[in-house]
Amino acid sequence: MDETPVWFDMAGNMTVNNKGDKTVHIRTTGNDKNHFTVVLTCSADGTKYPPICIFKGKQLPRGEVIPKGVICWFQDNGWMTSDLMKNYIDFLFRIRMSENLSKESAMIVYDSFRGHLEESVKIKFKQHNFHLAIISAGLTSVCQPLDVSINKPFKDNLRKEWHEWMSRGGSGVTAAGNLKRARISDVCGWVKRSWDAVSDQIIFNSFKKCSISNLLDGSEDDMVYEEIDKLIAEYEKENLEEFDDDVEIVSN
Repeated sequence: MDETPVWFDMAGNMTVNNKGDKTVHIRTTGNDKNHFTVVLTCSADGTKYPPICIFKGKQLPRGEVIPKGVICWFQDNGWMTSDLMKNYIDFLFRIRMSENLSKESAMIVYDSFRGHLEESVKIKFKQHNFHLAIISAGLTSVCQPLDVSINKPFKDNLRKEWHEWMSRGGSGVTAAGNLKRARISDVCGWVKRSWDAVSDQIIFNSFKKCSISNLLDGSEDDMVYEEIDKLIAEYEKENLEEFDDDVEIVSN
């Protein structure tokens, strides 16, 4: 599992514009610093579990409905906390029960964020038959499957969702004529579709690249590096082919 920050505006560091223009404007809602947290959970066989969105505030605004397949929590800062980690353990245990695996041991791999290390959190994991593999600070880029190969395609998918939403006019404008921020229900839909679009194969191979699920005889150690780099290269190539030859990419 991993928590990753997501912003309500996701214009990125590139835009598409006609060649020759001296000024390039990027249209946003002005919420590029307004963020929330997405908790992603997946297993070594490529299975993806429902994403969790943690927003700032107390409750869902009136009239909004969260789409099925995504979980919405609220916290004062929009962050994961030790209390929410305990809710997360309950979430995982319900999944294990639905799979008739609640009495089987499982290993959770995550980073050394302080909310993960609270003794009460560790105790609750143990009570529910979870063993912890905590990644030391500075090593997530090589030991955390989500950081290594999964978060990037997820966020690329999210950025596409945001651009499509913007191209449809977003949520309209305020009385002052400014673009409104995306609704929480819309954002949760982006998160669900973006997570669904991450291939099981990328997840499967990412665990192997981190040497978490490899065969112990060493026969997979070289193969997995080649395979996952190939998948990422193909994914990036597909994204680049979407740009028209008559426009140029301008870096901010």
